[in-house]
Amino acid sequence: MTTTPRARRAARTAVTTSTVVALALAGVVLPTVSLPVPKAHAVAPDVEDVLVRGIDPDARQEKGALDDAVGHEHDAAAETAGDTAAVEGAETLSDVPAPEPDEGALAALSERTTTQDFMVAGVTWDEASTATVTEVAVRVRESGTWSEWQSLGIDDTDVAGGRAGTEPLVTAGADGVQARVRTDSGVPPTGLKVDVVDPGTSRADASVGQESAPAASADAGTGTEIRPKIVSRSGWGADESLSGRWPELSGKLKAIYIHHTAGTNSYKESQSAALVRGVYAYHTKSRGWPDIGYQFLVDKFGNIFEGRKKSRWDNPVGAQAGGYNTGTIGISAMGSFDTAQPSSALVTALARVVAWKSYTYGINPRGTVVLPTGGSTGSGTRAKPGTDVRVPTVLMHRTTNLTACPGQYLAAKMGTIRAGADSRRDAAIKKYGSIVPKVKAPTRVDPTSNQVPVQWNGRSTYRWKPVSGAVSYQVLQRYAKWNEGMPYTYYWREVKLTSATSITLSQSTGQSRELAVRAVDSDHRRGPLTSLARTNRAVSPSSWKRSSGWKKVTSSSYFGDYAYRTTTKGAYVQLPGAKQVRRVVIRGATSPSDGRLQVRVGGKAIETLDFGRASDGDRIFTVWVPRTSGTVTLKTLDSGKPVRISKIAVARW
Repeated sequence: MTTTPRARRAARTAVTTSTVVALALAGVVLPTVSLPVPKAHAVAPDVEDVLVRGIDPDARQEKGALDDAVGHEHDAAAETAGDTAAVEGAETLSDVPAPEPDEGALAALSERTTTQDFMVAGVTWDEASTATVTEVAVRVRESGTWSEWQSLGIDDTDVAGGRAGTEPLVTAGADGVQARVRTDSGVPPTGLKVDVVDPGTSRADASVGQESAPAASADAGTGTEIRPKIVSRSGWGADESLSGRWPELSGKLKAIYIHHTAGTNSYKESQSAALVRGVYAYHTKSRGWPDIGYQFLVDKFGNIFEGRKKSRWDNPVGAQAGGYNTGTIGISAMGSFDTAQPSSALVTALARVVAWKSYTYGINPRGTVVLPTGGSTGSGTRAKPGTDVRVPTVLMHRTTNLTACPGQYLAAKMGTIRAGADSRRDAAIKKYGSIVPKVKAPTRVDPTSNQVPVQWNGRSTYRWKPVSGAVSYQVLQRYAKWNEGMPYTYYWREVKLTSATSITLSQSTGQSRELAVRAVDSDHRRGPLTSLARTNRAVSPSSWKRSSGWKKVTSSSYFGDYAYRTTTKGAYVQLPGAKQVRRVVIRGATSPSDGRLQVRVGGKAIETLDFGRASDGDRIFTVWVPRTSGTVTLKTLDSGKPVRISKIAVARW
């Protein structure tokens, strides 16, 4: 007979209990001992898949099969009203026409299925599916009773190799599930399934430990003085073997999202850590993400849990609001607040996290901010991609996305959360003063002419001077291909955390990159960023668009041992669709008999270069451009006079 992990754990408990009772009945007196508080340990979750294959005919006939779901995105038609302010220079979401509700057609309805015991559930499907999912709802069996349909927000966060799916649903304990899916065409997405997660148990769940902030500074604020107590990842039993590298970081924090999980509000405090483990397992094992999507989670008892790795001392990009994940963080309240009021402990905990981050990053919790709308597909943004919208600095998920999250009753507490955060932030400013980093910005060692503005070699070493008080250095980068838009400075990718004062890196051809570093002290606090280099690699000749008349020639006298040569007047090389061009850098051979080359960007002539130099040589020509985007064209002006080009780089800086 096959038993579930939960049944096996129950059996082990029963054996232990019966042994103690037997000893007592036999007259054996056991000594009284003071047991230490158990330590948390990593817990491996158990995930079960329930395949959903179209519409089950029997389930379709059941009473309530098509009842409205609690928390449907269109239950909150006026979710942005009163939550934005008209500010010149940015479109407010209250002025953005909301998309018409698209209920879609019923595409899948599973039978009521008995499963393993679980505490978290979610619905996923193939990322490559062509079906557009418009609604997902589930109901679960708890203590023998089936719940109402619960709408799950569709979260199509784009992670390479991941699966499309919904936000998670939490339960205090269930053993059955049913799913309902609507799509625009009535055709279900491929690979449709429900994942139910048994997060396992830990002896430490009943006494989850919270980590306090470092001691306050006597002379100036550091940002950690009002950091609330937080249950670390090890404290809630994260199995780090499930996590991978998700290196994106927000260099600047601009706004804070209030989120919620769907599902129950009846969980016990001793179940909170398990619920976090369940969400973590759903995001990593079911969705295929490298980590949990939220930076922080808060339970109804006021416990605050660290979500994404390093969220206690950095701003890792999460998956809290598709289209707006960069430059923001998300705090997920554990529970469903469409049907129940949030506890005062939960509201206070939310305000404490918001106050801490607001003080650290200079955010006004009662203010507004402009956020650019990203282009992630399926994220249900109210504004079109590329639109700048002005929103509150502390906002709800539903302010920018088509969802009812965080529920009507938690939405009603947003004013209380903002006010509580603002008063705590003001008190911190008065008591500790303005933020002063504990470690200074590193001083860079200036790069050489072979490193900037073009890194001519594929691999290069960049250096900085040591910083007093630093125990390590965080190296960051932002990059893009020559024909892509360069990310803003509030988006970075972590390269490495190192104790050295140099780093050696490769750089891809055609890539523009800014490399930066900041010092880190013994309490993990980051200092200010120092830009080490803004550099570019030459575009590969395979991306050049060449007219007839060019021929590849080889010689050890050419840079890279080759060049493209022509003697034809009007012969051209083009780089179509170059973005944010500031300089065009050309490297080629010259001699007294060589010809001229005209440089054009976006159809406008910028400069004419003369390759006919008094002596032969390998030359670097730099053409400054008024920052623009468009096709870069190099065109010869002379007949019978050779022009030889080895490298072309499009420089952003």
